[in-house]
Amino acid sequence: MAASSIQDLLNFEAHFESAAVTFIAAGISSGFQVIGTLTETDLLTPRVEVALDLGEASLPVTRRQGGASPNTDDFVEYGAFWNIKLITDNAVGQTSDHATTRAKLREIFLWSGTNWNSTTLPYYDLKFIQPQECNYLTDEDFNVTELTWNLKFEIRDDAWPS
Repeated sequence: MAASSIQDLLNFEAHFESAAVTFIAAGISSGFQVIGTLTETDLLTPRVEVALDLGEASLPVTRRQGGASPNTDDFVEYGAFWNIKLITDNAVGQTSDHATTRAKLREIFLWSGTNWNSTTLPYYDLKFIQPQECNYLTDEDFNVTELTWNLKFEIRDDAWPS
């Protein structure tokens, strides 16, 4: 499926975060607010915040459209990190949901998961996703777990706009 424009194709955060927000909202308790970086909201808990942090493009550059555009070289493979924050509030009794939801998030982001496909990410092929780190902290009444995953993805040959 071809993107409507180069800008749409290169709007990685919007496409990946939208897909992740959908998976997470469907996979965890309905009481959680699930938001991406493109959404501005008041801090309500419990919540899951989703961010795709783009990393380095991989060499070599490749001909667009799998060589169908012989005069245009571009990067097609990128590295990135998922940064997922799970926030609950002890003061209102949300602690019991924290560990369960953290485990569900890990399940949603499994490499073997069926979430990442051409329907949910029509412009990209997810090549690799690996858990990187899990940090837990408490701040006043808040419990916060920050989970990160390393990923590699590639722009599909048919995603380049005409």
